[in-house]
Amino acid sequence: MPSDDETTETWRQVLTRPGLAPFARWFRWLPSSPRCPLCLAPYSKPFGPIVGRLGFGRSARYPQLCNPCFRGLADDPGGAEVSITVLFADVRGSTGIAEQTSAADFSQLLQGFYSLVTDAVQAQGGIIDKFLGDGVMALFIPSFTERRYAAGGLAAGRRILAEARLPVGVGVNTGLAFTGFLGPTAEVASFSAVGDAVNVAHRLGDAAAAGELLISAETAAQATFDPAASGEGWVQRELSVKGRDQAVPVWSLQIPAVAAAAAA
Repeated sequence: MPSDDETTETWRQVLTRPGLAPFARWFRWLPSSPRCPLCLAPYSKPFGPIVGRLGFGRSARYPQLCNPCFRGLADDPGGAEVSITVLFADVRGSTGIAEQTSAADFSQLLQGFYSLVTDAVQAQGGIIDKFLGDGVMALFIPSFTERRYAAGGLAAGRRILAEARLPVGVGVNTGLAFTGFLGPTAEVASFSAVGDAVNVAHRLGDAAAAGELLISAETAAQATFDPAASGEGWVQRELSVKGRDQAVPVWSLQIPAVAAAAAA
C-alpha cells in the first residue's frame, strides 16, 4: 500500500500534469478534441466513438474524464495542495424573485442558470464542485485545463454574466488549495477543494453585485491579463475578507445590461 506521501505526490502529478495516464502515449496521436485530460482519450469524431467502444467514453459523473480514469481516481481518493482557480456564481435577490413567481417557474429559472454555469465551466475544462441553492462553486485545475486554469475561470465568469437570464454576481480567485477526490466514503466522495483560496473566492462571490464580476489580482496575473489595459472598464478595489488582516486586491467589471435588469 502506498504511503500518505506517495499518495499525495501521485495526486499532485494528476492535478498538474496533463496526459499523465499510461494510455496517453497512444491517444495523443489521435487528433480529436475535447479529450480526457489524464489519458488524452478523444471524445469527438472520428476517433472518439472508436475508443468509446473500447471503454474510454466520458464519465457520466465527471464528463471531462473518461470512465477508466474516473474509476482510477475514485478507487484511490486523496489530494494535494496545488494552485487552482475557484469560481462562485450566485443569483442576487433570489428570495424576491421566488416571491414573484410560482415555484415551478422559479425552479425552471434556476435550472436554466445551473445549465448555463455548467456549460460555461465545462467549456473551459472546469469542474462543478457543488450547487449551493441559488449558487454554484466550480474548480479549474491545471491538468484539466491544459494549465489555463486562471484564464479558464475568467472566461467562464465572463460568459455566465453575459448570458445569464437572472441577476448574477460572480467571484473568481486563484491560489493554493488542497484539491482532490474528497469525502468520508467512496459513495459520497467527489472532486472538491478546501483552503484559503476557496474562502477568498467565496468572499468575492458574496461581495459581487448583480452584473458584477470580481476577480483577484492573482487571477489576473496567472491569466496574464491586464485589466487596466483592456479598455473594458475594469475598476481596481480592495476587499476585506473575514479572518484576514490585509485586504485582498481585486478587479471589478460591471455588465451594465445585467445590473440594469436587476435594478428594474
